[in-house]
Amino acid sequence: MAVGLDVGSTGFIVRLSGIDVLAGGRRELVVPFARVLGARVMRRADALASGPRLAAPALGWPRRWRTGCWGIGERRQFWAVHGGTDLVVVYLSGRPFHRVVVDVAEPHLTHRRLDTALLSSKKHGPRCSLRRRQSSSDQLGARWPSP
Repeated sequence: MAVGLDVGSTGFIVRLSGIDVLAGGRRELVVPFARVLGARVMRRADALASGPRLAAPALGWPRRWRTGCWGIGERRQFWAVHGGTDLVVVYLSGRPFHRVVVDVAEPHLTHRRLDTALLSSKKHGPRCSLRRRQSSSDQLGARWPSP
């Protein structure tokens, strides 16, 4: 299998090899747990039904293989899927991806490892929203008193 998902203490890494590197445009995708909203195992048909159809940029072969970025804007997703029936789906906040869909050798075991590491990362510190935008004065450290 050309796709691997390694779970660490601060995040996870999707590793690609072979033709998937060309199709996905990268060797690996590093995702910190601060961006992860949740993970689950989905049937392949359900994941495809809820996924975008536009490849941007990606390669695929219908009902067999799908690797790369799919969709645009808020619905952009990263897929690395071969012939498996159960897929690990990770929902994210922020950009560039809304979710990551990966076909691994043992999806249920990988999902349990991912959930355990995610729960452990939440215990070590508060999580703040990545969508919150600060004004330019807050970013520069300026504090103006209100009138």
